[in-house]
Amino acid sequence: MVSGLLFLGCCVAVVFWTTTTLDAGWFQLQKLELPVGLRAILLAVLLPCGLLLLARRVIFPLVRRLRDSDIALLVERRFPQFQDRLITSVESSHRISDEGPLVKPMLERSVREADALAGDVAADDVFDTSHLKRLGLMSGGLMLSVACVGIVSPQSLTRWWSAFVRCDEIYHQRTTDLVLHAVSQPSDRRLAFQTIDQRLTYRHPRGADLELEMIVPDGGPQTGQMWVVPDRVRIDVIRVDGSRSRTYVSASSARTFRFVVTRLQEPVQIELLAGDYRTRVPYQIVVVNPPGIDAVELRCTYPEYTGWNQLRERTLTMTGSEVQLPVGTSFELVATSSKPLQAVRIVSDHFELSGDRDSSQLLLRDEQTSANSDNGPLLSRDGRMITTRMMIVPPVATTTDPAKPIETTTVSTDNSCLQIPFSANLRFFLHDDDDVMSASPETLSVQGIPDAPPLVVAQMNGVGNAVTRLARIPVSGRIRDDYGLQSAGFEFLVDDESTWRPRPFRRVPTTHATDFDLQRSDDEPFEIFDLQPLELSEGQTLTLSVVASDDNQMLTPAVTRSEPLLFRIVSNEEVLSLLYTREISLRNRFEEVIAQLEQIRNDLQFQTDVARRVDAAGAAASLEDRASLNTSATRSGNNVRRQTNELNSIVEGFEQIVQQLENNAIPPQQQAEEMRATIVRPLQNVSGEMMATADRAVSAFRVAALDAQPTETLVIRSSEKVSDVIASLKLILDSVRDMAEFHELLKEGKAIEDKLEQLMQNMKDLQKRELLQKLKGI
Repeated sequence: MVSGLLFLGCCVAVVFWTTTTLDAGWFQLQKLELPVGLRAILLAVLLPCGLLLLARRVIFPLVRRLRDSDIALLVERRFPQFQDRLITSVESSHRISDEGPLVKPMLERSVREADALAGDVAADDVFDTSHLKRLGLMSGGLMLSVACVGIVSPQSLTRWWSAFVRCDEIYHQRTTDLVLHAVSQPSDRRLAFQTIDQRLTYRHPRGADLELEMIVPDGGPQTGQMWVVPDRVRIDVIRVDGSRSRTYVSASSARTFRFVVTRLQEPVQIELLAGDYRTRVPYQIVVVNPPGIDAVELRCTYPEYTGWNQLRERTLTMTGSEVQLPVGTSFELVATSSKPLQAVRIVSDHFELSGDRDSSQLLLRDEQTSANSDNGPLLSRDGRMITTRMMIVPPVATTTDPAKPIETTTVSTDNSCLQIPFSANLRFFLHDDDDVMSASPETLSVQGIPDAPPLVVAQMNGVGNAVTRLARIPVSGRIRDDYGLQSAGFEFLVDDESTWRPRPFRRVPTTHATDFDLQRSDDEPFEIFDLQPLELSEGQTLTLSVVASDDNQMLTPAVTRSEPLLFRIVSNEEVLSLLYTREISLRNRFEEVIAQLEQIRNDLQFQTDVARRVDAAGAAASLEDRASLNTSATRSGNNVRRQTNELNSIVEGFEQIVQQLENNAIPPQQQAEEMRATIVRPLQNVSGEMMATADRAVSAFRVAALDAQPTETLVIRSSEKVSDVIASLKLILDSVRDMAEFHELLKEGKAIEDKLEQLMQNMKDLQKRELLQKLKGI
């Protein structure tokens, strides 16, 4: 039993030192505890072996008893001199047989001889204790070493017990500790790693920089001790393919280390080693897509007066980052996110709306933004839908006059509608269920389209700035408005009046018309302003304007007035004088056109002989002749087109003279019609038909000359067509000169009439003076 106990003690001490050495070596190399599985296997193997040794070497010898006969046999084997006397004595000790007269004396004699021999035998000669002594020394030494370790370093025994008996996961007391956080953007948020599937995990947005912060915490492993700050930290980045990159970082501050992986695109694992600290299980970095907005939909309700609710699509799907809506439009913003969100913030320069799946909160940043929010959820229950209602309000009207109050705009809205300025940039900051926040916000620019005032363009036709008192002023133009007109008409001032007087159109715009052309009828694309009802006198002035107002119900209807048209009331003779001056200018231009056409004709006639020589010579024609034909054809064609344009301008000038004669009601009325019949219409025929025919003939000549084709016939034809035009224009010119003579006679008659009126006035003044002198004499 004693040897069993000693042997068992030796085994325990050997196991202790072996496992302790193994653990110390492993920790020195890896800065980690032995794997729990390995220690559990060792415990599972060593514990049964120990129990077996205890049973066989201690307990079993303790409970087993040797018989006297066995001991006697053992002694007789060791000492042969007993010659079976000892075993005979032991067996006969119980009783002496009486079977014969010699048996008993013989047994008694054997007992006496055995006793005599036993007196000479020592116990040490029977039992060999040298092995037991050696085992005791060995066991004592080993147990003493363990006891010394327990006295000098009690935590070593505790650590061994925790490691190999309790199989604790952590049993080494370290002097260095690190706390790892991920620094997430925006706002440098420090996020702790979360336990997912029994691993510390951080979800990182794809493509963003991974910034890790390692901090040596305050305090220490025990009371009165402080954690040791390492000189540097070793960081191993383990990628999906098993490759590993190693980096050493130094402290960025007293107890802080920072490490950055730029633009991380794939999941990685992070291992840390600093001093005697090492991560047992690598930190896991899972790369996820950052939150974004896949689609934005606006369900609009436009102001009723715009008519857009019936004319336009009310549900708008955004394809860009900007939307323009009429001021006063209320809309429900529905944005679909790319992944479930836990919170969202909608930020503008005037407000900040934040919320989650249960509630929302509104923060106003100025006094111009007002809202009535019911604090309902901003996100749907699944976190994929952002929903809010907004209304675009017009700008607040201000004034620089301190005597006038500031006018504000009142907009009716329901309790769940947020009123936003007419120009708002909405920035969406998303926070998803992976605790990832969007680093750059999604932006939606909502631009309110103010109800612009009507656009009015008007111009006078067929009259000049000098008109007679019976004139009828044609006014053409167009009126446009973005949402619809309310009214339109004339307004005018006479002389120095300050209040505009209205006069309606003959044809007024329809209700909510957005585009209106001034016209009396389908055949008369203009409106007429008649001066006769005003009974104006010569020398007075008239200011005429076209005015239009819209149906703006958000503020007040806007009124727009066209550029004023200024007129001076003159006599018929003065109008005729002005027209005569203009007619002389047109006649000079007319004569210049004829002169230019004669030059073209003469040039073509000269080129007839050249064309004849070239056609006769064929391919042998001189280069000078061909170049002359080409130059003449090109020059003639260009000049014909220039004169056509000039002639069209002259036609317009004569037509305006005719219209002014008609609109100013200058007698005789047949004068205007005669001028149209003898001058305007013939000129229109020449410029529209004959000049086009001449241009085509000259163009055919130019093409043939450039292609080296026969040109004689074409030159002759071109000359004939130009001659026909000249002949027709000269006939019209005679009519123009006749009309000029008539106007000169009228002018001379007007001069005579003015002279007679002056003479009559002088005669009256003379008679007055003579009468006054006679009265003085009386």
